Amino acid sequence: MGKFDAYRIDFKSMALAEIRRCEYLLDNQFFMNIDSEGNGVQKGKVCVSLTVEHKPSGFLLQFHLGGTVIVSCDRCLDEMEVPVESNSRLTVKLGKEYAEESDEILIISEEEGALNLAWFLYEFVVLAVPMKHVHPPGKCNKTMSAKLKKHSVRSHDDDAPSGYDEEESASMPDDGAEAETVDPRWDKLKDLKEDI
Repeated sequence: MGKFDAYRIDFKSMALAEIRRCEYLLDNQFFMNIDSEGNGVQKGKVCVSLTVEHKPSGFLLQFHLGGTVIVSCDRCLDEMEVPVESNSRLTVKLGKEYAEESDEILIISEEEGALNLAWFLYEFVVLAVPMKHVHPPGKCNKTMSAKLKKHSVRSHDDDAPSGYDEEESASMPDDGAEAETVDPRWDKLKDLKEDI
């Protein structure tokens, strides 16, 4: 038995108007098996409820996913738990050969009449993970946070004392050196800004 045989749906065996319900648990082993490169989600526990309905137009698959996945914090790189939840739909039709008509419509070979959903389930989970994942304030790895703070580039505003105006800083000499001459082309841009 293959790693993902449990996620195979045989559509040819379904009668018209038949409805099937399936439950899956996507665990650490599932994520490690499907993402062998280690570029995406590697750990987690996600429950999937699937309803497959045979309609005259094809097979309507409705997915509900809910659970948590483990990803790396964008700031400190430590692992963090992220909740995921999503509802997705997929319509499968039988045809001559495999084709994706859109994100939600798929044609599979009538001869084979079956589809393994493992990769689709993984994609639904990955799409449910927020783009930005960082620990709540104060929860990042303290050592890494200290190193980031030490090596981060501070903006000019961070160096300026409160009440210090940017225009004043441009006209003041830097470390005792003479003030730099401003390229006259920038003055034209300032005129445009004033006209707005």
